[in-house]
Amino acid sequence: MGVFAGFAAFVAATSGAFASETSAARLPAKPSMVQPTEKTPWIEGVDPTVENSLFFATYEALSTHNVLKVYAFDAGGYESAAIRISGRVPHESEDLSLEELASEAVTLIHTTFDRFPDVEHVDIWATVPVPQSEATSVENTVFSVSADRSIYEKIDDGDQMTDLGFLGAFGRVWVAPEVPR
Repeated sequence: MGVFAGFAAFVAATSGAFASETSAARLPAKPSMVQPTEKTPWIEGVDPTVENSLFFATYEALSTHNVLKVYAFDAGGYESAAIRISGRVPHESEDLSLEELASEAVTLIHTTFDRFPDVEHVDIWATVPVPQSEATSVENTVFSVSADRSIYEKIDDGDQMTDLGFLGAFGRVWVAPEVPR
């Protein structure tokens, strides 16, 4: 977990590529072998084929299409993933509220674990853009959650559980003080 959290912080601090504004209907076909390119900025290149599949699955799952980047890792049979989303309303200047961030995170956790049975762990974090002049001194990560499949499979995701309750069951949720509540 520590290595993954450190990697997530590094990626968030050095973020630069964003998924295009293209609608899902206009996205390129899902090729079997994918390499990161200017046309596929959501792919980091660690495991491009899985990253591309995970991007399409999560991009289609979110009505806001806030998925910016996906990462997939296979460490000797233990597959994990990370998904970076925008913490800002697309094409607006307002940031997502805690409830909106939680709702998107819940959708991404369900999509990842339900559609990718080999993924044992997923980290999701939200970033907001900061002026380039402040990029080295201003943290742009505003929300993160780490979810393990073992806990996911034990959670009773009935109608009584709120999004924040669902995320809280994983025990690893962080929210920046500036996130609108």
